[in-house]
Amino acid sequence: MKAFLAATTLLTVALGSAAHADTKRATYRWTDPGRIGATYAAPEPATVSHVIYLNRCVGGCTLHAGNDNSLTDTSSIPNGTSVVSQYSGTDAQWTQIVNCVKATYAPFDVQIVTTRPTSGNFHEAIVAGHAADVGEGQGVLGVSPFSCGYISNSISFSFANEEPTNINDICWTVSQETAHSWGLDHKYDNRDPMTYLSSGPAVKSFQNQAGSCGEYSARQCSCTYQGTGSSAMNSYALIMATFGSSAPDTVAPTVHITSPANGAVVMPGFPINADAMDDRVVDHVQLKIDGQNVGNALTGAPFVWNAPMTLTGNMHHVEVDAFDSAGNMGSAAIDVSFPQGCMHDTDCNMGQVCSNSQCVAGPGMAGGLGSTCTMNSDCASNSCADDGMGHQYCVDACDPAHSSCPAHFSCVDTGGGHGVCWPGGDNGGGGGGGTGGCNAGGGNAPMLLGLGFAAMLITRRRRR
Repeated sequence: MKAFLAATTLLTVALGSAAHADTKRATYRWTDPGRIGATYAAPEPATVSHVIYLNRCVGGCTLHAGNDNSLTDTSSIPNGTSVVSQYSGTDAQWTQIVNCVKATYAPFDVQIVTTRPTSGNFHEAIVAGHAADVGEGQGVLGVSPFSCGYISNSISFSFANEEPTNINDICWTVSQETAHSWGLDHKYDNRDPMTYLSSGPAVKSFQNQAGSCGEYSARQCSCTYQGTGSSAMNSYALIMATFGSSAPDTVAPTVHITSPANGAVVMPGFPINADAMDDRVVDHVQLKIDGQNVGNALTGAPFVWNAPMTLTGNMHHVEVDAFDSAGNMGSAAIDVSFPQGCMHDTDCNMGQVCSNSQCVAGPGMAGGLGSTCTMNSDCASNSCADDGMGHQYCVDACDPAHSSCPAHFSCVDTGGGHGVCWPGGDNGGGGGGGTGGCNAGGGNAPMLLGLGFAAMLITRRRRR
């Protein structure tokens, strides 16, 4: 860009300015030095203002030094009371600037206004004056507070009088400086408003793809962003996550309960883990057990809870509800049970079978005994076994010498006195859980071992 855009900081870092005649320097200054290199802090929805006030400073704008607050005209940029001179362009040029900024932010749920709001929170984008008005050096075109996260009621500066007739540059500057206040770094992409590069299109737009941070060369980002770390940044996604889309939000969040599996046999106080995603932003996620809310709603990942130790009864219905900021709800649900002794399948709940004197999820249930699997979490038992011949099934532990597997399952010896209930054969249980014993040592067991069960790999159950 023809003049330097900066994010305000307390730290100055030279970035090779000698190689770029159109910029005197490239610096960052942080409002909070403790945030340098920090993880990007996504804002709480309640703190986000969707109003951007473009202020041309008619008659001059008086700013006071202090914590950033557009409501009181205090800013961390000037060192003392400062007056920013009125934008010197024509009314027609001002209208062009406003329309360009509106077009740049059109995908997002923000309102661009040119009249100072009389109530509520707002971001104030001063589009007027010279860099020297607030103590910035010659060649600085824009400046904003920056802290690896959303700064409420922030004031950004685009020094429009440095080049009052260059509509595209002013629009580019306003877009970049406002976004700095929401935690966006510079991006090494000449199409994006967060860039320093003037080689791209004259009118920039936020790019919905991750790319390196940087000014005139790629570098690590100054913040660590979710999904891209410090190696890249997606400006479009970050702004969308902050404000949402300009279109009405009718899409509900998607929810997946990652553990326990449906039909799992669990212990009191069992942990529940879930994932929730939305095309815009997940506002909060609530756990319900047997129709009752459990604990407080969570406003950010990880979505992890522990069931109450006081649950009574055998069967329990677990539901996770996720809400977006528009109130759309998405849900996922599973059924789990506490350990239940048995002698036959008929002693168990519907869909369960009796395995080793305990009721477990049966073959007809998702993740039940004998279901195909690729990882432990696919199984209600949290145990997925591989026979070394490309066959992988959900299994339950058994004792080759004493335990009983359900009908149509065999207790296959995996070594060390351990075994698993594996599809095939019948251990004589007559409907599951009989007293006929495990046939791993006889019947068709030698054939099964010959097919590779001696090399069976099994990950034993563990709590997650």
